[in-house]
Amino acid sequence: MTVQELGSIGEFVAAIATVATLAYLATQIRYARLAASDTSRQSRAEAVREMQLVSLNNEAYRKAWGKADTSAAPRMKALSELLGVSVDEAQLVWHGCCAWTYIHWAQYRSTKTASDRHELENLVREFYSLSPMDQVWETDPMLKAMVDPDFVDWVDEILTGVRTP
Repeated sequence: MTVQELGSIGEFVAAIATVATLAYLATQIRYARLAASDTSRQSRAEAVREMQLVSLNNEAYRKAWGKADTSAAPRMKALSELLGVSVDEAQLVWHGCCAWTYIHWAQYRSTKTASDRHELENLVREFYSLSPMDQVWETDPMLKAMVDPDFVDWVDEILTGVRTP
């Protein structure tokens, strides 16, 4: 074999290695972008939960928000009547249900494996069929409006299976 033939084989191997490296880098970039998206989504969900916790733990903030949000009064009154609690207690329940919803939404959007999805389905099936979560989920349009429609449909499909004998 001549030096020229060895050089041609080397060029061929180098070309294959370059293509393999580019494919590997493209895959890594894709996974890095997915990880960044998951991190961003998780950060948003955590920020919303933090705000919900402020509402849960600060009665003055809750009252000020209730006064300022004119659409909240009728919703919270209806929820308080449905649950048999005071309006302030209904706000506490609502904010708690919102915090749980955001936790589950972030998990739903970040699931990667079938076992992740199955675990979350079991949690949603059980937790969202308990009061007060089921009543807030079913009766308050604001809760469902705060997350994407795919998640709402997914939860409703799971609950339909629970509620159908």
